[in-house]
Amino acid sequence: MGALALLGLTYSLYAGLNNHYLSDFSNNPGIYVIAGVILVAFFVFFLRFRQWELNKTQFLWIAYLLGISIVEEIAFRLTIPFFLAATLGSFSSVLVSNLLFAAIHYVTLRWKLVSCIFTFMGGMGLSRLLENSENIVLVILVHWFVTFLNTPRPPKTRVKK
Repeated sequence: MGALALLGLTYSLYAGLNNHYLSDFSNNPGIYVIAGVILVAFFVFFLRFRQWELNKTQFLWIAYLLGISIVEEIAFRLTIPFFLAATLGSFSSVLVSNLLFAAIHYVTLRWKLVSCIFTFMGGMGLSRLLENSENIVLVILVHWFVTFLNTPRPPKTRVKK
């Protein structure tokens, strides 16, 4: 997925696609830095409220969730719909992209079907947010927040006995 996002990001930068979706971030980067700091503060408050340990692993997990949010949004909100739009049309390309998004969660994470249906609907919501806001950084921040609420702590490592 990272390779797909990198390929898509490279192509979309070349095609000028991201300039459109990054314009607000380019013009007001401070707002997004502040929003990121507020999100991290919320994450820390949430973890402390639940009386869960704050350690290096937890902060690496929060950073990982940001990274996955960036990669997934570039891949599934920008790149895949962009490449499919010429063939399928605008709405169908978003629909197929979000079906792929949910299917990947089903296959790679072995989520239950119900969770993947909610993932599909969430992806459609994020696509709608991108369509209305034309702001990929806002969509990434929303994805990061929701992903944290879904999995606030890293999975436990299983030790074989």
